Amino acid sequence: MCRSKLIRFSSLYRSFAAKYNDLSRKDKLGKQMQKDLGEIIDSASQQLLNGVLVTVLEVEVTPDLGLAKVFLSFLNSKDKEKDLQILQDNKATIRHYLAQKLKDQMRKIPDLQFYQDDRIDRAARINDLLEKIKKDPED
Repeated sequence: MCRSKLIRFSSLYRSFAAKYNDLSRKDKLGKQMQKDLGEIIDSASQQLLNGVLVTVLEVEVTPDLGLAKVFLSFLNSKDKEKDLQILQDNKATIRHYLAQKLKDQMRKIPDLQFYQDDRIDRAARINDLLEKIKKDPED
């Protein structure tokens, strides 16, 4: 009876360890892709977006490593949707350059999906509203 509990515990531990290792690998790849995509998109934005500063805020990789959601922030952009669409149209080229950088770490490069992340814009707006409240307190 004690032996069966030990076997059950060891199989449970192995499945937990496998999931934990998978999560850490996924997170590590996401961070590495964030760094590499930042460099690639920075050089591409100089050519394609006429001086718009693009920041890669986060890369979420699916557990099967088939898809990477790339969250971007645009600064000095007049039309963020248009800039996002330009990057979407050139994602095959961006993925090619990413494959060159990650060729030793990954066999198959995930498909890229770009999303506009407006966290910085919302934080700036909240900050402006708070400053406005400090200057003009309504008593």
